[in-house]
Amino acid sequence: MDKTKEIVSNLLQNIVRVFKLSWEIDSRLVFLYFFTSALGAIFPIIAAYLFKIMLDNVVSNTSIANLQNSISSIIVLILAGYFFMKLLGAALYWGLNVNYLDKLLNNRLLLGLDRRYIKKMSSLDIGHLENSEIQNLITRVKFTYMEHVPQFLKKWNNIFRDLIGIISIFIALSAYNIWIPIAILLVSLPRFYFKFKLGKSVYSVYAASNPETRKMWYITDLLTEEKSIVETRIFQSQSALFGRLTKLQDSILNTTQKPLAQYSRTLVLSPIFENCLAFLLIYWMLPNALTGALTVGAITFIVSAMEQLRSNIISGTSNCGDLYGHNLFINPFFELMALPKLIKEVENPQFLQELKPPKIEFKNVHFSYPNSSKKVLNGVSFVIEPGQSLALVGVNGAGKTTIIKLLCRFYDADSGEIIINGINIKDLSLANWYSHLGTLFQDFVKYKFTFRDNIMLGAPQIQDENRMKEAALQSGAYEFINKYDRNFDQMLSKDFEEGEELSGGQWQKLAIARAFYQQAPVLILDEPTSAIDAESEYEIFQNLEKVYKNKTLIMVSHRFSTVRNASKIVVIEDGKIIESGTHRELLKDDGKYAQMFKIQAKGYT
Repeated sequence: MDKTKEIVSNLLQNIVRVFKLSWEIDSRLVFLYFFTSALGAIFPIIAAYLFKIMLDNVVSNTSIANLQNSISSIIVLILAGYFFMKLLGAALYWGLNVNYLDKLLNNRLLLGLDRRYIKKMSSLDIGHLENSEIQNLITRVKFTYMEHVPQFLKKWNNIFRDLIGIISIFIALSAYNIWIPIAILLVSLPRFYFKFKLGKSVYSVYAASNPETRKMWYITDLLTEEKSIVETRIFQSQSALFGRLTKLQDSILNTTQKPLAQYSRTLVLSPIFENCLAFLLIYWMLPNALTGALTVGAITFIVSAMEQLRSNIISGTSNCGDLYGHNLFINPFFELMALPKLIKEVENPQFLQELKPPKIEFKNVHFSYPNSSKKVLNGVSFVIEPGQSLALVGVNGAGKTTIIKLLCRFYDADSGEIIINGINIKDLSLANWYSHLGTLFQDFVKYKFTFRDNIMLGAPQIQDENRMKEAALQSGAYEFINKYDRNFDQMLSKDFEEGEELSGGQWQKLAIARAFYQQAPVLILDEPTSAIDAESEYEIFQNLEKVYKNKTLIMVSHRFSTVRNASKIVVIEDGKIIESGTHRELLKDDGKYAQMFKIQAKGYT
């Protein structure tokens, strides 16, 4: 019983949520959608009753003696009213509601939902994005919300129409015998049970196979994306991957077919019982017609109303089952929309008043990733003075990137403090802090736009042609940009007409140009020149030293040619700072840094 209450409560909650969401997107369209549905349900009942009146008039006013007389004008009017109501009901429901408003509202909903999903995804904390459970949730939402939320509203609209029809017919039939509609409703209950059971089974199968679904989409990407096709073709691994994909698809398909097979077997009996009941009810009323207790028109109306009631119940049952099925699929959508902010700003945040390099200080910072007991940072302390260049050095997994994530406040430290110009980073306005930061990560974005867009997206609020060209020159990107006839307006990527593809090094130079264009007081570089040749790397860092002479530069790199000119080098091992100093000082100390430097230097001798 508690489980049933929980299901009903969740269903009602989502009806309110979806209706509210739809109303926010287009209230006028939603009102017309449901209003025309209601009219579409009422008009057939009115038409049936007008037909009843007409029949009774024909029977009472017509005899063999006056068959030759003209038909009564009242009968003509009633007959005209009957056909008018039938026509108006069909036009409102099938013409306006189903074929116009439904499609128009569906398009509006898709647009509104897409905007809300994109807005939510783009604002999710990195902590959410790096959580496997949240990734499973995102996968469930990503491939279902565009279908199930609009369908949920559509099914609810159909149920609303069926309810209006059932209530109207129930009232009409109650005037003759209240047990007629009650009996029809009771015999239809098994339909509800089986339909709800199907919806639950389909969703439970989908939810259980979600990890497999993620694997299926991943392998699909490997077999269809250009960057992976090249490697899989050379290694001849396409057949093996395709075999894995086929097994996953077959497994998911077989699993989802089981509840459908069970549902089809159990549902065969329902229409048999319903039709038998309808026959018995009509047979039971025939003596009343023979004795005159019921008119011919009344019998006709009752039979017509019973059929409409059965039709509405069958439709309503099917729609309720579908609604329940869609309800299970839209729960993840609202769960995603309700994900709380992990990184929260204080009520009255502080601001860095000037757009210039601040003093940055890590004080005894400890950190472990959520749902992990492993200490990634253990008592990290260092200071970056304004305008200083800092290099973070260490093996993979030492904690270098984690320091960058904390500095960008993607996460908050478990203990210790990160101080910016004397202000705890937790007390700073995030937007204000981000206006001081420029970043170039190893997995930077390759915008499939023009060269111009790729550079200017570093600071979209600034539209400066000269600054854009200067950034391209400083990064070395201008050399290949200038070779295209369209110059900065050349479209990139073969995905678009007349688009051009770039090499890995060219994309990286373009990303560096974006950072130069931004001219942030603090620039964070994570393996910034990994795909660039030594000569280009030297030129870029010469330009970096010029552009960021009085700004703060933070680098994460395994290439000592990149980090050796930093004014301070911090060596990290197992989440702790084990060495700190300049390149010369660290070589002189002959510690971990010197050891790594010598190993890398051997590769050049």
